[in-house]
Amino acid sequence: MADAAIWKGRQSTSGLARSAAALAPVIALFAIVSTLSSAGAQATADRSAVGDRSDPGLDADDVRTDAILAGNNYNNLYATAPGAQQQAVRPQIRLNALVPLNFDSNPLELGSGSPSSWGTFPVVDLSATAPLGDLPFRLSVSARSQFKRFSDTPDADIDRLTFSGRVQYVDPTNDQAFSPYFAITPRLSYLPTFSDQTEARQDFNLGFSKSFHFDGSFQPVPIAADTSAETVWSFGLTAFVQRRLRQPQLSSDAVALIPSVSWAISKDWNASFAVELLGRWYEPDRFGQTSRDWEVLPIATLEYIIPASLFGSERVAKLLGRPAIDLQGSHLKVWSTVPGVSFNQWEASATLKLGWRF
Repeated sequence: MADAAIWKGRQSTSGLARSAAALAPVIALFAIVSTLSSAGAQATADRSAVGDRSDPGLDADDVRTDAILAGNNYNNLYATAPGAQQQAVRPQIRLNALVPLNFDSNPLELGSGSPSSWGTFPVVDLSATAPLGDLPFRLSVSARSQFKRFSDTPDADIDRLTFSGRVQYVDPTNDQAFSPYFAITPRLSYLPTFSDQTEARQDFNLGFSKSFHFDGSFQPVPIAADTSAETVWSFGLTAFVQRRLRQPQLSSDAVALIPSVSWAISKDWNASFAVELLGRWYEPDRFGQTSRDWEVLPIATLEYIIPASLFGSERVAKLLGRPAIDLQGSHLKVWSTVPGVSFNQWEASATLKLGWRF
């Protein structure tokens, strides 16, 4: 019995070592960026970019992008993203690229008189995950680059690098279980094209996700480690509290709720709907004044996965990244206690999505 226990312990240690080795390069990069972000932003505090001046705009970009990535990103904000509460059976890596055509009613995020504009918002997202040995925890890291360009309002152009690390509890026998997590997300913002750093934000999130899965007859799907094949409808909730450190100021605290629903219409079609509800409280400014923002952002996304037969074979479709077309519409409404900061923003996009799994 003692020998068996020692052997099991060695297996667990070996599994943890393999997971750490697989994620080590991304973790190292994440740590370096997290350490240097505040210093870099402080050195460029006199520069700013109109397209990145508000926290609501950045928050909205995050949830819009995650709605399209869905289960292709391991640090997704949505409880209904496929695999959001599943344990990783081995270290895994996913690479995604989004090429959208966007229409934005208010890219400058002004209360009134803002011109609308067509634009594009290409995204490259690399994420990796691994189980923490035999423990019911999953470690996920990701790196994302974003380029925001507008045809009629170049002052709103902005580039971003976003990194995220998350430790999440997952029940290896139940992918619908209550799943708390802790995440750290540093973001760096630049003038085009990654010329001068304008801001650094570092978020500390403590939250949870919970989903409920149903089949096509709206019958609950029985509890299992992976219910994706049986699930047609998924209802979920993500909630978190956040501390955001920001250079230049102001840092803030936030509470967010993101209820969501997804619908697997067929093999080639799926749809999702979500609403981000967020309240943010800012620290006092240089005059000692505090402020608050409230955000409401409903998002609807329809995806068409291009059949592999159109590319000749499944193998060719995988090599091309299993191309899909995503149509998305959203409306951001922001209320602020600061005069002139409240605004509305409509956005519609058609996006080519490519993804590879390793």
